[in-house]
Amino acid sequence: MRRLLCPVCTAVLLLATPARSAPPPVLPRVGRGMAVLALLLCLGGSAARAEGGAPDALFGLPLVAKEGGWARYVNTSADGPSRFVFKVGGPGRHEGKRGRWILLEVDAPAVGRVRFDFLVEGERFSAKSVLLLRLRVPGKPPSDTVAPFDQPGAERQPHLLRQSTETVAGKKLAVTEYSYPMGITAQWSPGVPGLGLVRVSGTQSFQLESFGVGGDPWKGADGP
Repeated sequence: MRRLLCPVCTAVLLLATPARSAPPPVLPRVGRGMAVLALLLCLGGSAARAEGGAPDALFGLPLVAKEGGWARYVNTSADGPSRFVFKVGGPGRHEGKRGRWILLEVDAPAVGRVRFDFLVEGERFSAKSVLLLRLRVPGKPPSDTVAPFDQPGAERQPHLLRQSTETVAGKKLAVTEYSYPMGITAQWSPGVPGLGLVRVSGTQSFQLESFGVGGDPWKGADGP
């Protein structure tokens, strides 16, 4: 069966493919960080989907739209941690529809800071709510993709598991945990700007490291 990649995952895989001249020590770090993004954006152990399929709702959880807010995440493997940041941007419009910009940044050695700008309509980050994707790669003009995830296929709804209170980065958070296909679980909190994610467990796992409103979200983060 022919396999397809969603536009974001295609970009992720292209960015994760190093130039032949790149120093060998850099290669695993670039690939690992981008693999985390592919997991996050396509919600699965593999970025590929069967022909005609759609991403599994991009978590489908409520946005926490605190303008100027941010959340930094870390994924840890045997090769060391990789980090990425979600930011809440301002309002935007596309083809008469209103939305809000949600920004995803990752520091990729040998590439620079790559950013995915999502114009999201409504209150949830789901396949049908992303009106526009703007990819920003250092040294290249921005590239736009309209409705990058709105493909045929039903979005799956997360299954509620439990509610609890956790202390993250020195702050107590009300946390709700959801399950998804392929053994993935996601913890969500209304106190975390952006997607509200606290922790994601599965084939690739990552967790919230720091969050706030204003300032530099990368301050205090070790290099990936």
